[in-house]
Amino acid sequence: MEKALLFDNLIKKLDELSSTSLSFNENEVVKFLKTETKKQRDLLKQFEDSISAQKWDEALASFILLTQRVNIIFIYIFQPANISLLTSDSKVSPYIEEYLSLASLVISSSILELRPNLKKIGVESINASISANPPSLSVSMVVKSE
Repeated sequence: MEKALLFDNLIKKLDELSSTSLSFNENEVVKFLKTETKKQRDLLKQFEDSISAQKWDEALASFILLTQRVNIIFIYIFQPANISLLTSDSKVSPYIEEYLSLASLVISSSILELRPNLKKIGVESINASISANPPSLSVSMVVKSE
């Protein structure tokens, strides 16, 4: 399935949640997650279009912005006020977990899309790592010297 459609499916599920049955924190997380997921979907589409058009600068910019947006959600979700939404029987927990899986899939597959084109892009290597505390995704690139 196309990765952008996975974002669309999550957004649809978040739209279907009844805000009246959610706590204040749950409602705020759903709003934030929905807004950020839409932005990430758009950045992913830009990334894929740039890869197809071989616009490497735009592809890298979209990828970096996408990674930054993932980190913004990590920061928000893992705040002390929201962390219980992951560990309890929260109604939004399955959606947060789905998002986290989707984010991992998108970032890892984006790196795999970039790898065959590294020479064309002017990058020697690209690596990603996940830190636990604070939760964040780091991407490092080694740019070739000319």
